[in-house]
Amino acid sequence: TICVLFVVLSTTVATRLMTKSIEHSINDLAKAADYIRADNLDFEVMGSEYDEIDTLCNNFDMMRKELKRAREREKYMNKEMRLRYEKEMRELVSNISHDLKTPITSIKGYVEGIQDGIADTPEKMKRYLDTIHTKAEVIDDLVNNLSVFSKLELSRLIFEFKEGDINSFMRDFVDDYRLDLEKNGIKLETDIPTDEVIVRMDYEKMSRVFSNLIDNAVKYRSEDNPTLSVSTMCSDGGVYVNISDNGIGIDENELKNVFDGFYRVDSSRSIKGSGLGLGIAKQIVEKHGGKIWLKSDGLGKGTT
Repeated sequence: TICVLFVVLSTTVATRLMTKSIEHSINDLAKAADYIRADNLDFEVMGSEYDEIDTLCNNFDMMRKELKRAREREKYMNKEMRLRYEKEMRELVSNISHDLKTPITSIKGYVEGIQDGIADTPEKMKRYLDTIHTKAEVIDDLVNNLSVFSKLELSRLIFEFKEGDINSFMRDFVDDYRLDLEKNGIKLETDIPTDEVIVRMDYEKMSRVFSNLIDNAVKYRSEDNPTLSVSTMCSDGGVYVNISDNGIGIDENELKNVFDGFYRVDSSRSIKGSGLGLGIAKQIVEKHGGKIWLKSDGLGKGTT
């Protein structure tokens, strides 16, 4: 009995110390999001003693530095460019601060739940920690997207082109997503030939492109039997990679804007995200000498 009580007591104390430290770092991130919203970039995000949270804090601070560098670039622009850039930056900062607030608030809620003893079983504790981890990854993805976008804008992103089989690459890439799609109840369909098709590209950068496209399909999926289709084909001297879904679709009037750097469609349709994903995809594809475009027959009719 004494041993059991000791284990329970020591576990409780250790958990409370851990969550208190995590909560402190999350509170710092919440304040940082408020600073960004107020257009104040003269602060520093401190780290954490826990590796995952520390990585998140470091990446967040890198994002702040990228935003600050972007602000400084305005000094060297003419009036017309500066006005357009200022508008885009306001939209970006507004989007980022909004998108950061949601997962940070969620993380704080789950940390407080652990501190208050709501997660009183190993199963609940695991579920709470898994959710915190998932929300932290959302923030991390946002920060990484901004970092890549900033480097593309400054032409500082280094490309490493290699020759390889695009069909083999796409099969492996889709397989890596299969479990995540199943968890979201999305049926995966593929039509990728076994023929070897050699192309020259930066496979890491193009992985980001396809990840952004598939993430969009998951985010904006249909409520009724969601489906994602991935196919490749050779035609007109090039290789086509098609990623199609049966999700919420896009209005015809918005099709021409979706690849703009900070664009996201009408917020009344509950679309979330910084608007960077497709902008990044477009720039990376064009750096390869390729083209990317989007087709949709309208709202509720899916997107390709």
